[in-house]
Amino acid sequence: MKRSVTVAISVLAALGFGAAPATAEAVLNLEFDGVRHSFAPQMEGARTGFTRFLSVDAVSIEGADGPSRLVLELALPPGARTGDAPHDARISFRPDGWRDYWVSPPEFPEGAVVIDFLDLSGPSPRIAGRFSAPLCFTPSPMRIPDPTRCLPASGSFETALARD
Repeated sequence: MKRSVTVAISVLAALGFGAAPATAEAVLNLEFDGVRHSFAPQMEGARTGFTRFLSVDAVSIEGADGPSRLVLELALPPGARTGDAPHDARISFRPDGWRDYWVSPPEFPEGAVVIDFLDLSGPSPRIAGRFSAPLCFTPSPMRIPDPTRCLPASGSFETALARD
């Protein structure tokens, strides 16, 4: 159930408290296969935003760099704040747009996402944090990733969030 809730979630919502992040600049970075990628968070169409479901608050962060895409989906406990761990998460990286997919394994590693700042209750909702998890190859988003073709990935995010 945990995985199906996260996969079905396209945006994220939560209430949060904490110190303001050091900068207001949007950041979405990925270190993967020896290459550092930087993405611009996609705000139009609420691709980077948050919403509340009955038993989970959800955040979706989508970044673009040309055809490359990085998507983080987080399922947070209701009322989450800075420092809380997500119930579940999913990371996907498409280096060539829609051809190759690298996704986090079905059982997302505990502690792989750290939320350094979360404020969804103010006039300018924001989230900041970092992640470190393997990404595994799959030829299609509808297939289970190949556990024999995984590479370490790490990155950071800091962005405004659109309210859904």
